[in-house]
Amino acid sequence: MTEAKEEPFIRWQGRSLEYLSYAINLFLGLSIGAQGFEMSLLQDSQFNLMGWQKCVFVLSLLSLLAASGLGVACVLNRVKDFRDTTAIARKKSKEEYDDELDELREIVGIIGTRTRNLFNWQAWLFSIGVLLLVLVMVAFKSDKLF
Repeated sequence: MTEAKEEPFIRWQGRSLEYLSYAINLFLGLSIGAQGFEMSLLQDSQFNLMGWQKCVFVLSLLSLLAASGLGVACVLNRVKDFRDTTAIARKKSKEEYDDELDELREIVGIIGTRTRNLFNWQAWLFSIGVLLLVLVMVAFKSDKLF
């Protein structure tokens, strides 16, 4: 490809990486916020769940906790990805093509795949946690809602 044809690809690739980081951080922040909300509900003396509501509430809390843990793992994985990508760029700029460069490229590919998998799990667990929380809140406040 010529440099003029590569420029849009490079720009959009950079933008997609930025948005992935934003999305990871968004789900991480929302997961922690939802956990805080659930903890504040537990401190409320009027918040008394019955039977299945307790089970679903605990599942929601565990799902959000797992989503937060995966978010932290995702962030740490991205930092390693950036560090290794920087090492690749440094070696390419010095024209040091050796076996280590090929190994780094393979590692970065694996890390990128792991980041996407962690992000997908984070998003699903967050969604499940919030859905379960909404279900519990609708059941708990059903007398005021219906």
